[in-house]
Amino acid sequence: GNIFPAVISANREGAIAIMNYLIGLGHRRIGHIAGRAGLLSSTLRLQGYKEALRRADLSIDSGLIQLGDYTRETAFQCAQNLLKSPDPPTAIFAANDQSALGVIDAAQRAGLHIPDDLSVAGFDNIPQASSAIPTLTTVDQSVSEMGYVATNMLVKLIQGDSLDEPLYQVPAQLIVRGSCRSIK
Repeated sequence: GNIFPAVISANREGAIAIMNYLIGLGHRRIGHIAGRAGLLSSTLRLQGYKEALRRADLSIDSGLIQLGDYTRETAFQCAQNLLKSPDPPTAIFAANDQSALGVIDAAQRAGLHIPDDLSVAGFDNIPQASSAIPTLTTVDQSVSEMGYVATNMLVKLIQGDSLDEPLYQVPAQLIVRGSCRSIK
């Protein structure tokens, strides 16, 4: 069969990077607000969340996982559920920055201070992430680079050239800002 060229973002690896960072800060109960059901990015980010817990020998508690849909409003509800639970998480990794902003809203509504009472991390590095209060720790997966690489691949294919590398993975970069703290 044909190998179709693909540009994949480092969804799983980016989630593992965020989780390793939170675990390294001493967090053991880390909530996750997953993205929209049925989307590959949501699935891969959830896989990364679970994989990092497994590697750190931490149990996967389904009560710490809420199914969001990448919107701030739904994440607000999900975060409220997590924060009201008998043993609430000390950190929440939201599957995207919009969801992380919803977590910040819910924490503030509950009278919690970030990062003193709760650490929060997102994914995507949207412009609002650097202007949020506190500024949001997140993952940047160089979307502009993805577009550049995809365009280059397309031009080569149109010209009938062969591609050096049919599968190109854009690296994910952890952007550490002010929304997480060590609890060691």
